[in-house]
Amino acid sequence: MVNLIVMFIAGAAIGHGNPLKDDVGRSNGQFAVDQRGKFVVYHSETLPGEVSFSAVQAHLSAFLEAKGNKVIVRSATRLESEGSAPMKKHAGIGNYVAGTVNYKLVVEDNDGELNYWFTDLTYQPYRNDRYGKRIKATTAPIPLESQLSKLNEEVWKKQRNHAYEAISEVANQVAKQLATVDKPKVITTSM
Repeated sequence: MVNLIVMFIAGAAIGHGNPLKDDVGRSNGQFAVDQRGKFVVYHSETLPGEVSFSAVQAHLSAFLEAKGNKVIVRSATRLESEGSAPMKKHAGIGNYVAGTVNYKLVVEDNDGELNYWFTDLTYQPYRNDRYGKRIKATTAPIPLESQLSKLNEEVWKKQRNHAYEAISEVANQVAKQLATVDKPKVITTSM
């Protein structure tokens, strides 16, 4: 009997391998995976020679704080921000907010190359209250790396794709802000 139990446990361990590595690597979609097994969206831009990173920090801090993000300047070469982006439900008539994606944005200056990435991505689902208004669900935010049951696997894959689209939109906004650092707000033209 003991041998049968040992063979069952050994067979289950061999057949399934490491569930964290297998699940994250198999269905990460468009996301990249960092060394901790977390999903990231990574971008890199060349910083123009006449723009300093302190100007980038000031410009991005103002932009992110206007969006409602919490901004932390870690050092002269690193800026961190925590915020959220709304996810839109793509199917259906109303196109209502299906939830938000919480993220941590890290911007670093690496000798004139500006690297920025979104990490610690979590999904906060929304639900209808008794009056039909969309509100945050009472559940804790769900890390995008987590695997749900086989029953919900396809729905979770779609939610990840929608989360990637929402983070990509924020990344495009950050890229546009980086392009406008040290540009004049008012342009004088001659008549």
